[in-house]
Amino acid sequence: MRRILLFGVLLAVVAALAFGVYRFYPREVDFEADGMKYRLGAVGAAEERPVRVIIKGKVWRNWNGDRKFAGTVDLKGEEIPVPEDARDVTVNFIRGTNSGVVVYGWFPNGTARTRALGILHVSDDFSAVAIQFYEYEDNRGSWTSGDGLMIAAPASNREEAVALSNELMRDSLAGIELK
Repeated sequence: MRRILLFGVLLAVVAALAFGVYRFYPREVDFEADGMKYRLGAVGAAEERPVRVIIKGKVWRNWNGDRKFAGTVDLKGEEIPVPEDARDVTVNFIRGTNSGVVVYGWFPNGTARTRALGILHVSDDFSAVAIQFYEYEDNRGSWTSGDGLMIAAPASNREEAVALSNELMRDSLAGIELK
């Protein structure tokens, strides 16, 4: 009887450790796909062009269960006004979602600078992404669901990109459908 109890306790400890490793151990992210950059709304429907999305790094959960990504988010075919050596980011996903703000930070001449790319939305396994791409005017970034810029990958045309964006952003949009 004592052996059975000891075996049961040992099995529970091993199961708890395996779950902890599965849940909290960092996983490699190596996403690279062709996508589309497009403008939302009827007026901007003709504005679209291909872009290659490259995301490399690690994703993990902290002890609260919140997800975090550390690595690089690069958009080939898109000019990002951030030095190449400052492209490392840490994205803290909003609790209960797969969405977080991508902010680059660097120190030219000892002065802190930041630039938000936009809000990154990913699938659970990082096999698909959508980015609410901020537009800047007077150093202020903004995005609207009516005519904002989006990037979605993998997608080969605007229709696929809009459908993917709506799927990945379903919880964030609160009933709004992107068009």
